[in-house]
Amino acid sequence: MTIKKALKNTALSALRKSGAYRAVSCLNRRDSKLLILCYHGIAICDEHEWLGGLYISAQRFRHRLELLRSCDANVMTLNEGLERLKADSLLPRSVVITFDDGFHDFYRLAMPALQAFGYPSTVYVSTYYSRFRLPIFNLIINYILWKSQNSEIDSSLIGLQKWMPIRNEGERAHVVQAIIRWADSRKMTTSDRNHFASEVAERFYINYDELVRSRILQIMSPEEISAAAKAGVQIELHTHRHRTPRDRGLFEREIRDNRALILEYTDCHPVHFCYPSGDYSYEFLPWLRDLNIKSATTCELGLAKKVSEPLLLPRVLDVMSIDNTEFEAWLLGIRR
Repeated sequence: MTIKKALKNTALSALRKSGAYRAVSCLNRRDSKLLILCYHGIAICDEHEWLGGLYISAQRFRHRLELLRSCDANVMTLNEGLERLKADSLLPRSVVITFDDGFHDFYRLAMPALQAFGYPSTVYVSTYYSRFRLPIFNLIINYILWKSQNSEIDSSLIGLQKWMPIRNEGERAHVVQAIIRWADSRKMTTSDRNHFASEVAERFYINYDELVRSRILQIMSPEEISAAAKAGVQIELHTHRHRTPRDRGLFEREIRDNRALILEYTDCHPVHFCYPSGDYSYEFLPWLRDLNIKSATTCELGLAKKVSEPLLLPRVLDVMSIDNTEFEAWLLGIRR
């Protein structure tokens, strides 16, 4: 934690203990703003220890839901939240819960917890991997490098005659990008990439078949997406291949392919979108409008307001580094 963040959290904690949180909330007119929470994954194993900016623990997630309940949050569907935001009729402490990507762990861990609290949710699903019972290539490579606990990797696997460091998140990301470029240059299929991932795991004496069976870093299957929709989860767009090309034809293809599969799985026509990895450009806005997209969420930090551009809505990404004090500050509008 940085010194700046530590000082900020200390101030928030003091404000919370003084009982002034709700008073400040009124001054900030929190009730006129919508908190859109963003999650990616709930750890099945130790993913939150590997990448705390992507995964949180199941225990932490349940505690967040308990905080929402104890603070009398009004958790609503994305549709209701956006309609109320536009009409300036939000309920006190209005919250929408969203998940990006559509990982299997949502179906296995998050959805049952949300149902237990009676909270609705929206999942922006990237559909390419939904037809494979395989982990997403770049993520599983990164996870294997972390799991190995090694300080370097022999890059002769990808034709480089050197050892590459993998001591921290930045170094692992650099190696993963090199591997992706190599795989792309060889036009490797999804099956080829999965076989390569198993070879990397074998080098580090990691049981790859066990990782696959655990379903970590896998997208929900068509059957799971369908079951989630029938259970009331709002399934929305996140592109088919988790990318946002700057070419209009390719961009529109991503949305159409994504929409076609979601419609096939759920019998629902999705009209809300989330930018993969928060990657957006203003040139996308007219393209999205022409595709009948009603809203699009970003990874920009903040609360949504009536004047917010519907295709550039801010959210609050809930990660392991956010403690309960900071989470409650966002909920009550102390942070904005």
